Amino acid sequence: MILLLTGLTHAKEPVVIGAYPTPGLIQEDGNGLFNKLNRLIFTQIDQPIELSIKPLKRIKKEFNDGEVSAYFPELWEKLPGEKTDYVVSDPIFYKKVILFTRKSSDYHQLADLKDKTLGLVSGFSYSKDIINDPRFTLSYQRDDETNIRLLANNRIEGVLGGFPATVLAIQKSQYKHLIQYDVKKPVAILESFYVCPNNQAGKQLCANISKGLKKLQASGILTLNSKTGYSKLLL
Repeated sequence: MILLLTGLTHAKEPVVIGAYPTPGLIQEDGNGLFNKLNRLIFTQIDQPIELSIKPLKRIKKEFNDGEVSAYFPELWEKLPGEKTDYVVSDPIFYKKVILFTRKSSDYHQLADLKDKTLGLVSGFSYSKDIINDPRFTLSYQRDDETNIRLLANNRIEGVLGGFPATVLAIQKSQYKHLIQYDVKKPVAILESFYVCPNNQAGKQLCANISKGLKKLQASGILTLNSKTGYSKLLL
């Protein structure tokens, strides 16, 4: 009985990690790719966790109010200010921004679409260099499916989407036979990571998360390549 009580006394308190629903990545049922990666990371550092999944605005409010110890996935493209303002983990995955065009077109790279209309999804993240490039006309829609339909029907000349979300949407689309893309040639590569509070506890937490990531990479469970954007999680 004494040993049992001693063990309970020294048990680590769970940290609350915030996340927001993302198709295929963060799911309420716990089966998303990032749900699984999150569990693996914290298992590596022997840290119990509770995952709170809510809309992004609410998660950020809870983070600012100290109700969650960290949140993910985040991108630099969505954070205002300077990078030095934030405490973040090492990258957990890379988001590839992929160009999608019609097979019948002569558009194969982003430079081919100068003065043409590109379809994007409102609320999604893209390279700031692309967003601020005056050579492109950007048309924002509510989802990938709308952009795919517009592209297939010659309403726009290209679509900028993410891997794997947009690729999965195209594979399920009735227009998939009309659209071309190359996931090995992204037009931009974005880092995805955890954000921790800018204090000593937050710095320690993000450092520990990074340790967990390094262990996963050393074991071959997680593979990341910052140059190509290649990311793979073995489950």
